[in-house]
Amino acid sequence: MHDANSSYFKFLQEELLQTRLQRQQLEEELEQHMGFSKALRHAWAYGLGALRLRAQRFYHRYFSAERRQRRAWQQPGNPEYTPYHIELMPPAVAKRKRVVHAIASFAVGGSQQLIVDIMEGSSDLYEHQVILYNDYESRYYTGVPITEMAYMRHTDEALALFRELKPDIVHVHYWGNRQNGYEHWRWYHQIFEAAFAYGAHVIENCNNPIVPYLHEKIERYAYVSKYAQDYFGIPSPNNQVVYPGSNFSVFTRPDEPMPQDCIGMVYRLDRDKLNAESIDVFIKVIQRRPQTKALIVGKGYYDELYRQKVADAGLTDKIEFTGVIPYKELPNYYRRMSVFVAPVHKESFGQVTPFAMNMRIPVAAYEVGALREILVNDDVFAPAGDSDALADTIVRLLDQPTRLKELGQFNRERAQRFFSLEAMVNAYREMYAELLAQPQAT
Repeated sequence: MHDANSSYFKFLQEELLQTRLQRQQLEEELEQHMGFSKALRHAWAYGLGALRLRAQRFYHRYFSAERRQRRAWQQPGNPEYTPYHIELMPPAVAKRKRVVHAIASFAVGGSQQLIVDIMEGSSDLYEHQVILYNDYESRYYTGVPITEMAYMRHTDEALALFRELKPDIVHVHYWGNRQNGYEHWRWYHQIFEAAFAYGAHVIENCNNPIVPYLHEKIERYAYVSKYAQDYFGIPSPNNQVVYPGSNFSVFTRPDEPMPQDCIGMVYRLDRDKLNAESIDVFIKVIQRRPQTKALIVGKGYYDELYRQKVADAGLTDKIEFTGVIPYKELPNYYRRMSVFVAPVHKESFGQVTPFAMNMRIPVAAYEVGALREILVNDDVFAPAGDSDALADTIVRLLDQPTRLKELGQFNRERAQRFFSLEAMVNAYREMYAELLAQPQAT
C-alpha cells in the first residue's frame, strides 16, 4: 500500500511539473501571438503611460528637492521617517564584478530587505545596482544606483540597459504572477529575455508564494524556504534554499524582564500577506483580556479599515498604530511585545518572524506557508483564518508566563542556528562565486 501511495504521489508531482512548464510556454506564446488586440491594448497602455511618465518627469525636474523629500517622508504616515541608507563596504579588489538586481518595487518589505542585506554583505567583491518597474514612489532606501524601467515597449530596451550596465550577474527577485497584473509579468518576462540575450549569469530569487518564472537558462532558483521550493517550484538541480538572514546585532535585547500584556505585529498592511480580517484577532484578544494592549507597526492598503474596526470596537486606547517605522528603530517596538502575532494568509518566509524570535519573543500564528517550518512548536498555531482559535492561543500563552519564557529561549536559539544574516550572506557570496567560475550563458 505504501509503495502504491508513493508511486501515485510521484505521478502527481510529474503531472504538476508538466502543467507548470506548459503554463510557462503558453504565457510566452500568448505574449508573442496576441495580435491586433494586443497592439491596441499596448498602444492605449503606453499612451497613458507616456503621459504619466512625462508628468512625473516634469514634476521631478521642476519642483524643488525639498518638496519632493517632504512628500516622500509624509507618505509612509510618519513625519519623522527617513530612508534607510545602504552602508556599503570598501572594495577589496581593484575591479569588482557587477550584480544588477531586478525587482518591481523597492519599497519596504522582506524581498527588498534581502537585497539590501546582500548588498551590504558582499559589496567588497561585488558592485550592486537596482532596476525597478517603477521608481516614482517614496524612497525607502538610498545609497546605490537605481534605474527605472517602466513602460518598456520591447525587450530591446532592457537589453540596451544591460549593455550599458554590463552586469556579470542579473539577480531577479520575481513577483510576476499574472494575478498581480499582466504588466508586472510582462516586465519580468522582458527582463529575463534581455538578460538571456545579453549573456549574463541569471539567478531567480523565489521570495513569494507563487510559481517562479521557468527557463533553462536560469542557473539558480533561490527559494526562501523549503515550503516555497516544494509547493511552488519544480524539481531541478539548480534549486537552492537560502533562508533570509536577519541582522541579529540590531534585533537583539539585553537579559531583561520580558514585557507583559502587549501583543503586536510588524507588516506592510497590504493584501499580499494580510486581509481585512487580520486585525480581528487583536480586537478579540483584548475583548477577552482587557489588560492587554496591542501594537500595529506598519502602513498600507488596510490601514484605514483596521483603524475603523478598532474604533468601532471602542479600543482606540488599547491598540496603537505606528505607521511606517525606520528599520533601525524597529527593535524598540519589538521590545514592547510579549507575543508577536502572525495573522497572515500567505507566507513564503516572513523575516519579521525571526526578528521576533531572536529577541526572545514567542510567536503565535496561523498555520500557513513556511511558518510551521520556522516556528515548529504545535502550541503556537491556529488553523488558517480562524481568528477565534488564534485569539485563544494568544490568551493561553499570555496566561502562562513560564511557557512564554521557554518559547522565547527556544526561538532565540533556533533563530541563531538557522536564520542569521551571516549564514545568508555567505550563501549568496558562494552562489555568486560558483556561477562566475562557469562560462557565461550564450
